[in-house]
Amino acid sequence: MTPSPLIVYLDTQDYIRIFNEPDDGPAHTILRQLIAFRDQGNIVIGYSWVTILEFITRPTDRHREERVRRGQLVKDICGQNAFPFFTALKQGARFPNKGLWLTAPDGRVVTAKWFRQQMEKHYLQLVTEERNLNRSQRRRLKTPSTLKKILRNTSSTWGTKREDFGDIPVSDEFLESGVMARFLRGECSDAEFEERLNRWLSDPAEFSRLVYDYADKPNLLDEFIGPSITKMECALKQVQEAINTLDSLDNSIREHRRKLTEAGLDKAAARRLTKPMPRPTLDPTDLILNIEDHVGKGRADHVGHYMLKALRKDYSFKPSDLMDIAQLCYVPDCDLFRCDKAMADLFRDHKPFAGKLVAKFADLPGRIEERLAECGR
Repeated sequence: MTPSPLIVYLDTQDYIRIFNEPDDGPAHTILRQLIAFRDQGNIVIGYSWVTILEFITRPTDRHREERVRRGQLVKDICGQNAFPFFTALKQGARFPNKGLWLTAPDGRVVTAKWFRQQMEKHYLQLVTEERNLNRSQRRRLKTPSTLKKILRNTSSTWGTKREDFGDIPVSDEFLESGVMARFLRGECSDAEFEERLNRWLSDPAEFSRLVYDYADKPNLLDEFIGPSITKMECALKQVQEAINTLDSLDNSIREHRRKLTEAGLDKAAARRLTKPMPRPTLDPTDLILNIEDHVGKGRADHVGHYMLKALRKDYSFKPSDLMDIAQLCYVPDCDLFRCDKAMADLFRDHKPFAGKLVAKFADLPGRIEERLAECGR
């Protein structure tokens, strides 16, 4: 039996380095090695919503062409190998997840049922306005059979323009394909309609184009991601505030010690009178359980580990830690996981991550060879 390929996760900085570097640069040399492993069936490389969020940004129109090409780079490297949005993990979604990196709670951002409801409202309004119908007639029009007949026979261009879809992103391919007209006539299945409308979710290149086409619309990533990471963000901020408070107290104590010695008190006595504040102990169990409610059992232990480490006096919290911690929810699914050196050092003694974290992009080919040798490949 042929062993399964190793699952490899790249850090966002790896994609940025590859993108910004000439083809003969060192990052591209490593990439060619990874592609060779991939093409031989030894590894698959996956991306996640964090990769998309951090790598495919929305700057000024002057950089549009460049950022569109960023989406194509992710597609070229990973294909349809995506780690599910982490709230979908609890619902059973697993890598490679048919390339879907962002999903609504039911697995789809737009459903045929929802869309049909919007169309029915639209056409019902048109009919009632045009025919000046009374309440009884409007009630009869609301029956499924009558509405279906109206939708099939009414000529309208609604659904052929982006503005018809509100904040829901749709591609040029969808608008030009004629699938809307077939859907209105009942000639297109719900499954086909949903697949075509949601296709942008499985194509980083298409998504990177839509980012600009919808620059004036609310950000769907913010809508879906925001509620799911609020608990984690608040918890990390609380840790930062606690550390800052303790550091401030320690600075104040050291200042009092200095004043006491300047006033003539023996240094040893001054130290006894001005002992540093003890660092509090933390039981992260409740926090872990709360986060597991969103991401699934066994995927939040590292958050508790981080909290305990972050309480150290010498640790400096960074806003980027939030995204690093979020990505680490995927380590259980990976054989090798790229992260920066700071995170690799922080989790060096976290047993569930043992042997998986790779602190340097340049080390990745060697680590792959080691794992393949362990598997007898």
